[in-house]
Amino acid sequence: MAFVDHSVPGENNDVPSTAGIDIVLDHHPATHVTADVIDRRENVGSTATILVEYLHDLQIIPESDLATALLIGIRSDTLGFTRKVSAQEYAAAEYLHPFIDQGLFANLLNVPYTPETIDALSEAIENRKIQQSSLVSFAGETTERDALPQAADFLLNLQGIHIAVVFAVINDEVQFSARSTDRTTHVGELLDQTFGSREVSEGIAKWLVGVFLYSKTMKTMMR
Repeated sequence: MAFVDHSVPGENNDVPSTAGIDIVLDHHPATHVTADVIDRRENVGSTATILVEYLHDLQIIPESDLATALLIGIRSDTLGFTRKVSAQEYAAAEYLHPFIDQGLFANLLNVPYTPETIDALSEAIENRKIQQSSLVSFAGETTERDALPQAADFLLNLQGIHIAVVFAVINDEVQFSARSTDRTTHVGELLDQTFGSREVSEGIAKWLVGVFLYSKTMKTMMR
């Protein structure tokens, strides 16, 4: 079994925590990582960058769909080469560029928002609470999990904000996404220390709603 873009069984995935992992390729901060082969590089901005380096070193010419997907992954992880970007991302993009499908790339950059995503973003903007350089917001109840990191990324652009945390109720769970402009801040550990989640990895946490409401009220979360 190979983990790509995450490292630990049971953290932000449905893999049993006792499962044996053969390969780990990741760029996120993590602890207690065990596998037969581990390639973790916190100094790069995207796991896709690591994969591109393998293609380059092995002299493998990627098919256009793969090249396009990898470049989209790098661009997404680094917010268009503006967040936690390293020189390796630019080198990887230069290597991939001749092989990408320009039409597919343009389409993937301009995926329309669903009404549910817009509603969640609107809730997150309206409900934002700020203390010094940190922001937390409740995005309501939604079916769009991807709306949380999008909202966190958007709110992180607010002037003076260095940490943004957005949470919502999704499929009977309270789920979180956190973002930080500070490379030294591990947002997964931040959520774990703050809320005591048992399933925290790089900014995503889950609680069963019943357990959450028993221990933490929404009012407390929004203080």
